[in-house]
Amino acid sequence: MLSNMFMRMHKNTPLTLHDRIIAGISILYIVSVCAYMIAHRIWFSPDQFFIFALLGAFFIGQARLFLLDWLPFLTLFLGYEFLRGLVPFVSKNPHILPMIRIDQAIFGFIPTIKLQSLFYTPASLHWYDYVLVTFYISHFVTPMVVGFIFWLKDRAFFKNYTLALLLLSYVSFFTYLIFPAAPPWMASSRGYLPPIEEVTGHVMSHFLPTQISLPSVYSFMRPNPVAAMPSLHAAFPLLITLFVFKKFKKFGLLLVPYVLGVWFAVIYLGEHYFIDVAVGALYAVLTFLFINYKSYLWQKFRAFFTKPRILPGPAVSEAD
Repeated sequence: MLSNMFMRMHKNTPLTLHDRIIAGISILYIVSVCAYMIAHRIWFSPDQFFIFALLGAFFIGQARLFLLDWLPFLTLFLGYEFLRGLVPFVSKNPHILPMIRIDQAIFGFIPTIKLQSLFYTPASLHWYDYVLVTFYISHFVTPMVVGFIFWLKDRAFFKNYTLALLLLSYVSFFTYLIFPAAPPWMASSRGYLPPIEEVTGHVMSHFLPTQISLPSVYSFMRPNPVAAMPSLHAAFPLLITLFVFKKFKKFGLLLVPYVLGVWFAVIYLGEHYFIDVAVGALYAVLTFLFINYKSYLWQKFRAFFTKPRILPGPAVSEAD
């Protein structure tokens, strides 16, 4: 019966009330697990999400199909995460001044420093501190939850969505290799900027007192501290919103506050400059356009290189 529900969803046939309840329970289960992990100060990684989502797929009788669709994506995504840890060893002299100068030229000040001076008081955290840090640490969770919803609804659309996530990640990785960029907190620690508060750790220490530790592949991977430009924290939410808007139309507008919230958060927390966010947004838009028009672009590419050439004929004299 659950398998029939899954097939009806993918054929866009009307769902029964039972179907809607089962699908809703699956999504609620995934969201609840994510919320529980974040509340207990766990950076919920894609491999951990995969295990819990597999249980959800088993519940609806589609564990085998879930493995078939998700394993290639997860393997390639973890490959990107592994490679990004090599960037600091390959590029040992990150760029610091260009982003400072650009933000200074745009605003007349550094947004992170201005925002923290206006809104952050370490002795008395505000509600928005918790909201912004939650937005920030949901970096991996949100793309996976949305991907699970797409997978339930439309496997072909899910594959395009995950292809876009992979393309965006790997293009960004090559950008980090060519142009390693230091975030504001690193520039501050090296004396290029005034002191910047470490808001994220301070706020997370006020989450639920019990911290849970679960095994993760990510514990064997090195972070890339010079991945400021472009900001994937800015790019992922916008890419997600574009795909949600394409699939569910006006419901995509509900994610706009989340996108703006994440953009504000990464600047406020000292993780990115404004220019990092702007470039990340540009990468997201270009990735979305490429994935959705790849067939058209491929046809144009083939047509250009297979266009028949008109060879010049023999010269004709005036006498002829």
